[in-house]
Amino acid sequence: MKKIIFLVSILSIVMFQSCKKHDSPGDNYDFSNSLPPYVTIKDLSEVDVAPGDPVSITLQMRTSLQQTVTATYKVEGAINIPNATVVFPLEAKEAKITFNAPANAVVPPATSATAVFTLIKAQTADGRALTIGQDANASLQKVSVVITPP
Repeated sequence: MKKIIFLVSILSIVMFQSCKKHDSPGDNYDFSNSLPPYVTIKDLSEVDVAPGDPVSITLQMRTSLQQTVTATYKVEGAINIPNATVVFPLEAKEAKITFNAPANAVVPPATSATAVFTLIKAQTADGRALTIGQDANASLQKVSVVITPP
């Protein structure tokens, strides 16, 4: 009989404890979206191309949005594209950028030429700025483009 009374008292304590929302760890999980939307370069590895060949770089967003997003980028060095933009369509998570390496980019005696693709900024259609890079470090969002003759 003492065992039954002891078990009933333990069960009642556990039941009353689970009713306290502020003390119950299972009832207060935060499922809010705490990481803001960001735009990043999908692959940060060096791109090797021959003179005259197309260069393809893909940008990606963490989440698709219900509005268009315009990303601004630049290419400096052997290829010069000062301020160009690409538009992510509605609900798209990727946008592809393609440009050509100039046919006369490598002038002998040089064996290769280099350009740097840099993601500058991203903005939604309503004017809200998005974070550049997953860790909000825009300086890391660069890709080297090496132009080497075949």
